[in-house]
Amino acid sequence: MRYVFIGRLCGYICPDCPEALSDLTVRLYRPREGQDVIALAIASPTETLAILGDEDVKEKASSLIAETKTDADGRFSFDLGEKDGYEGGAFEIDVYCGTVPRRKPSPKAPGALQFSVTTLQPRWRAAEGQEEARWAWEYCIPNRFWCTVRGKFGAWAICGTISDCASGVGVSGVLVHAFDADWIQPDELGSAITDAAGKFRIDYLRSDFEKTPLSPLINLELVGGPDLYFTAEYGTTTVLSEAPSRGRQADRENAGPCTCVELCIEAPEPPYNNPWFTHIGDFHIYADIDSGTGKINTAFAGHAGPGWGFFAGMKLKGFCPKTSPVGSPDPMRYRFLYEHPNNPGVRVPITGDPLVVPVVVGSKLIKWKVSSDSFEWTFQSIVVAGSGATPDPTPQPAGPGPWLAPPSLVIVPDPDGWVSVHPDALDDGFYGPLIRLNSPTAVPGGAAPENGAGNPVSDPKSGVALKLIFEAGPVGGAATFMNEVDKVLVNNWAEVRQLDLLQFGGPGGNPCAPLSTDLDVQYTVDHELISQDWTLSINSASGSAPGTVIPPYPAATTARGHAGTHHENISAWASCSYRVWLWTRRALTDGETDDDWGHELETFCK
Repeated sequence: MRYVFIGRLCGYICPDCPEALSDLTVRLYRPREGQDVIALAIASPTETLAILGDEDVKEKASSLIAETKTDADGRFSFDLGEKDGYEGGAFEIDVYCGTVPRRKPSPKAPGALQFSVTTLQPRWRAAEGQEEARWAWEYCIPNRFWCTVRGKFGAWAICGTISDCASGVGVSGVLVHAFDADWIQPDELGSAITDAAGKFRIDYLRSDFEKTPLSPLINLELVGGPDLYFTAEYGTTTVLSEAPSRGRQADRENAGPCTCVELCIEAPEPPYNNPWFTHIGDFHIYADIDSGTGKINTAFAGHAGPGWGFFAGMKLKGFCPKTSPVGSPDPMRYRFLYEHPNNPGVRVPITGDPLVVPVVVGSKLIKWKVSSDSFEWTFQSIVVAGSGATPDPTPQPAGPGPWLAPPSLVIVPDPDGWVSVHPDALDDGFYGPLIRLNSPTAVPGGAAPENGAGNPVSDPKSGVALKLIFEAGPVGGAATFMNEVDKVLVNNWAEVRQLDLLQFGGPGGNPCAPLSTDLDVQYTVDHELISQDWTLSINSASGSAPGTVIPPYPAATTARGHAGTHHENISAWASCSYRVWLWTRRALTDGETDDDWGHELETFCK
């Protein structure tokens, strides 16, 4: 019997601020002599959570059944059985941490630790006739324990909200800064932009508030933890400015590894004429994209939905006026950059053919012989493209009209990615699409490795959470406006979709021979964002179906699909030709157009 244990782990920073326990190792141990397994299995995890010492870990090493890594959502899966010496009994579940999620890089990495969660006695369930039993489990570690673990790694976090003082409604798009009111000098700990609900999170290290003018030779924090105070801006307007003395008050002084704050401001009117990056396709960068995962959190007009990512050519939308909205009315320009998590701090301008797909950013009026030999005012599209810049103004053709519609005016970003807003653009500037990012250049994909239908993928591929940055300012000057989205999950890998019939591929198999009693459908489906959008089914050539075959796998609990063999006894099926379908669709969108369904097909006769 195979035992498939599926789970998900998270931890609370605050009661309303959970985080996925991503990229950690989950270890399962069989009970050891002298343990009261029944008492441990019925105990609440809050009674059994414990950080283990090195000797504790060594003592239980010989009882290890198996271990695996959690994915970006804290999900994990074990496939247990005879090879592991496991027969369905209770096991203890531990978590080994080489680090903790979202910990900022530091020159010296802290030591690893392991903690015990609980003992579980799975209630295995197997479909009739199946040699495979399954059980799913999910647990979120209480903040008191999880914050202790984070503190061991010197990883501090602030989860907070900014709301309008009058209405209590969260305010999005506010740039929040956190400071430590150190006696020697204030330390800026970090900053973040509030999401659609007014929520923000700032991650920092113990070393960030231990700094002194003599660091790194001498670090000092007189009272053991940071004394927190905050400032905030909305566009170019300061909306919160706490004094350092606020950090000396009881609710802010000597903060621990996890801090929860609620701040309120007098929300200003939106800066309607300020340059601003607002959307990727149809999705608002703060309201519709989860700040922790970079995945979409809502559907729009019936497409995409919670848990989806981005791929292909992504329209980055917003607004940039023709002239500066502050100071002198200088002509304006803008640019986009991206930061790959493998190269923190390195911001790459989006410019040139590999990165920029042509997109219409605006229009202007020109005189043109459209339908006759007479000039008339008509619209000319303004396009931003990676190459192929055209003269401005557009040269008029020689000879009489009609010349039909005028060609587009093509603007190419300069080597640093800057695009100058055309002075004759309608709508006071460029509003809507500002550039189109060819995301496979920034986040390459391709075909994931395959091991044949029925076999798991040995090297599953995942996407990347890019940071996207928007800057705008006067032509020839420094950027005076900036906003960014910290995480946008981009995945350009093709899904693995393999289908075969065991009876045709084995020794003596003959695809032209009819089947009589056994049908074994081998299938492999794998993609980081395949979600529930895959289906295995069988129907006959006459249109009547012996029944839809549901894979023996709880697809709703798995992010990547599954690999396996589905058996059917077809002895009683009518003599006919049959089709076996495997349909898949990645949960990916470019912001406007979703990934389409694809399929594999095998046929057989009975």
